[in-house]
Amino acid sequence: MKNTKQYRKLNSLQVKAEKCLTREEAKKIIDKATKTQNRIDK
Repeated sequence: MKNTKQYRKLNSLQVKAEKCLTREEAKKIIDKATKTQNRIDK
């Protein structure tokens, strides 16, 4: 995927993380964000 798409994905994950209410939801979102960030760093 292109970096612009990855940055948009990170942005949407950040919004979701701010709205989540449970720790489990937050952990899933953080894992996805970490994976996306690793793709950008490559």
